[in-house]
Amino acid sequence: MSPEKEKILGLLGLARRAGKLAMGFNAVERLVKRGARPLVIVATDIGPSQRNKVFSWEPVRGLMSDVLTGEEMARTLGREKLVVLGLSDPGFIKGIQSD
Repeated sequence: MSPEKEKILGLLGLARRAGKLAMGFNAVERLVKRGARPLVIVATDIGPSQRNKVFSWEPVRGLMSDVLTGEEMARTLGREKLVVLGLSDPGFIKGIQSD
């Protein structure tokens, strides 16, 4: 696993433990609709209809869809299946987007 992936997964784990991470379609969509402008992280292996749904959400701070697979996200965050995450905490977003 690349150092970039390890860093991102580590920060996502910390965000989850801090209660700052929305996991799954419904949770992330609620975050967007509340106006939180999250960074949305989408699995590289997400299905086309799910991808279209996520890409239609507005406003978001950014979309990251080229780094993590659904299995990597699910395994790291203790889920059976996971293809979309939302993060609105500026500190965690800055850590993930830096490089």
